[in-house]
Amino acid sequence: MRKPVGMLLAVVLAWSLAGCGQKEAPETAAPSEPSATEEQGTPEENSGEGQEAPSEEKVYEIAYITPSMDTPFWRFMATGIEREAEKLGNVTVTTYDSKNSADIQYTNMQDVIVKGVDGIVISPTDSASCVTALELAKEAGIPVAISDIGTDSGEYVTFIKTNNLDGAKEGGAYLATLLKEGDQVAEIVGPQARQNQQDRKAGFEEGVRSAGVEIVDFRQMERENRSEGESYAQDYLTAYPDLKAIFCTSDDASLGVLAACQAAERKEVLIFGFDSNEELLAAVREGTIAGTSTQQPLLMGAKALDGVIDFLNGKEVEKIQEINTLLVTKDNIGEVYDTLAETAMVIE
Repeated sequence: MRKPVGMLLAVVLAWSLAGCGQKEAPETAAPSEPSATEEQGTPEENSGEGQEAPSEEKVYEIAYITPSMDTPFWRFMATGIEREAEKLGNVTVTTYDSKNSADIQYTNMQDVIVKGVDGIVISPTDSASCVTALELAKEAGIPVAISDIGTDSGEYVTFIKTNNLDGAKEGGAYLATLLKEGDQVAEIVGPQARQNQQDRKAGFEEGVRSAGVEIVDFRQMERENRSEGESYAQDYLTAYPDLKAIFCTSDDASLGVLAACQAAERKEVLIFGFDSNEELLAAVREGTIAGTSTQQPLLMGAKALDGVIDFLNGKEVEKIQEINTLLVTKDNIGEVYDTLAETAMVIE
């Protein structure tokens, strides 16, 4: 009996020792569900190595600061900018009216900078006050394009200007062909604080003097509207009974002069203007206004906006871009009318 029992005890002891020395097997984690990235693959795996996911096109916010929306020319400029924005597709434009006030122009510049616009197009109220407005934009790092009038100094991306000197000179030379030596001529001009108005006055005088005429007087407008033109013309017609012609540097003023001449039955007084609208063109066609040198504000506004956007896109922009005027008379209005509708004025 002892031998079998001893053998049994030995077997039990050996089994116990083996059990105590065995390590517990680690638990096997249940397989996890694949993540969206693992299941679908990375963008590089799905669309090709190194290819980036498409991004939305940048939309630029542009401010247009205009001298006065009461003047047709500035409304045409604003329309030119807006039309070009629509063509570009990724540009929004907001127009700010300075109401012919340098102080309001400065406030408008402050406002658009605070709003964080991407770029600015400005048509200054005058060349001197534009300097401080440009300084604000420079400090904010916002690019500015100037469209018409110009500035005494300051930094800007591009200046879209009319060749006012040559345009007015061409108009004066045309008017000279309708006058004779010694004829009296008067002028109604815009604010002489603006370089463009200085050029128009000087250019016209150079052109019309080719006929040996006498320039008897000039008046300077503040608002450049029809009532100013009519009022100044009434004064001229009274003061100069032999007056033969009046030159105006804006379209509305020309129509005011026409009203004064018609009321006084002074049909012999020739009227030559600068810029145009539908009513003025109708008067040119009828022959009641001798002609006009027309700027192209729709084209100018478009080019100014293009300059800002090109700069923002890292493209090189021409510093000064000069646009010629179009001489419009009764003899050629049929030939230039379509061009006027495309680049110079809004024709309904």
